[in-house]
This record gives sequence, C-alpha cells and structure tokens, in this order.
Amino acid sequence: MSVAGEPLREEVSRQLVHLGQHGQPLHPGSGRSTLDLYADDRRRDRTLQEVIEWYLDLAEPDRDGHCAAIISAGPPGAGKSTALRERHLVDTSYRYLDADIVKDELLRRAIADGHYADLLSTTLADAHPIAPRELAALVHAESTEVIDDVREVCLQRRENVVIEGTLQWGPLGDILMAQLSEHDYTDVRIVDVEVPASIAHEQAVRRWWEGRIRGISGQDRMGGRFTPPAAIARLYEQGSVSRCAAHARAAFESSLAAAITQVTLIHIDQRLGAEPLVSRRVDGKLVEGR
Repeated sequence: MSVAGEPLREEVSRQLVHLGQHGQPLHPGSGRSTLDLYADDRRRDRTLQEVIEWYLDLAEPDRDGHCAAIISAGPPGAGKSTALRERHLVDTSYRYLDADIVKDELLRRAIADGHYADLLSTTLADAHPIAPRELAALVHAESTEVIDDVREVCLQRRENVVIEGTLQWGPLGDILMAQLSEHDYTDVRIVDVEVPASIAHEQAVRRWWEGRIRGISGQDRMGGRFTPPAAIARLYEQGSVSRCAAHARAAFESSLAAAITQVTLIHIDQRLGAEPLVSRRVDGKLVEGR
C-alpha cells in the first residue's frame, strides 16, 4: 500500500496527542492502565512473573566472565540503537534490556484478556484504527517494574547487558551505577547519542509512522510506537542539547561510578564532528578525555 502524505500523518499525530491528554483514554491516569485494570487481580503478581520469565527466555547470552554493561542515553529519535550497531559496540555476548519489548507483551496479554477493544476500534484520520503500540502509555508503569526485575536477575547472573533507555530521569544513572557496582561489574560504557530537537522530533515521528504503515499493511500487527512531541520538547528545555547528556555525564562522574574498575562515556553528536568524544575513568581516575 502507498504511504499517506505528511499532512495526514500530522493529523493522526494530533489525534493521538489529544487522546493522551489528562482526562482522555490514553492518559496513564485515565483508569485504563494495566496497573489500574488489574489492581484487584490476585493473580497479577504471577502474571508479571510469567512476563519476567518470558523475557529471560528470549535470549541466552554467552557469559564470558567479562561483566560488562552498556547504558544508552539520549532522546527518543536520536538513533541510539543504530549508533550501537554501526559502531560495533555490542556483540552476541550481550543481552538487551528494553522496556519496549515488555510493553508489547503486556499489551498482547491485556488485549487477549478482552481489554482495549473499544480503543483498538477507534478510527483515526487515516481511516485506520488505533494500533496496539499506540496504547503504550497504558502499560508504562508495569513495564518499568518488570524490566527492573529482569535487570536484577541478569545482573545477579553477571550477564553482559545493554540497558536501553534515555537517562531522561536524573537519579537513574546513580541507581544503575550502584547496581552494577554491587554485582561486581568491571566495564561500563555510557553511550549518549545526541541530535538537535528538530531531528529527534522528525525521526521519532517517522519511526512511529512507518510502524503504523507496517501495521496497516499486515507486516506487524502491533503497529508503531508513538512518542508525543511534548515528551521530546521537555528534554530540551535547558538548551540545544538534551538533558540526557547532562545525566549521562553526571553518572560518569559520580562517586558510585568510581567504584567500578573502568567506566567510559561515549558522547556521539554529529554537530561536534563525525568522531565521538570519549572520556574514561579507571579505578576512579580520569585517564582519557575530560
């Protein structure tokens, strides 16, 4: 099928933004989140444990004894996964820890339980209904809980891990450093990928729209994952570089990071040149970069 033009894409985007506002059904506080829907379900803890086990069964990474971790940082739409792949920063010994994968499974289970039928039959401006991944905000809280538990299991196993995320929440950097230090990780790389706000917006919208088109054509029934423009704009309130960069730097410089044998900060920003800026600490001492 042909891809609809940009005006229609923008109209569908505006509709989803509206539906995600306070008082609307896609808002996490609408009473439609899985946290609310299953609040009185005594089996819910067991279900979430099943999701944890399902996630762990998705991969069986090699345990090479290296105890390495990669933490991704940067705004949605920056191209973090692409940067990791193109710069060959990850090999097959790593397990990806990605809350978006958990969201998909939570959505599949909620839909199978009979929830969200009305939302999934709501037609948008492109004459097609809301797609499952466009409900992602409704499973955000539980997906965070599940991926936190998955991460703890993987760190106890001392697997090599890629902790996917944005570091938009400042305290998370220290939380991760404390956990990695507690489990005797010796090599941690923080990979911060930055782009101008306009590019983050455009790439996030394009990724969502292409996913929506795949869903409509039957290639991926989950569709695209929508990121509200305001969620990206908030990351740039302090200037032209997202606050994720400051949080990545703070995690690198923290006293908690000093307890890890080697910590490296890799800052990738095309505005600063093709080559990344690299800073490295060994046993708490700066040995490269700044």
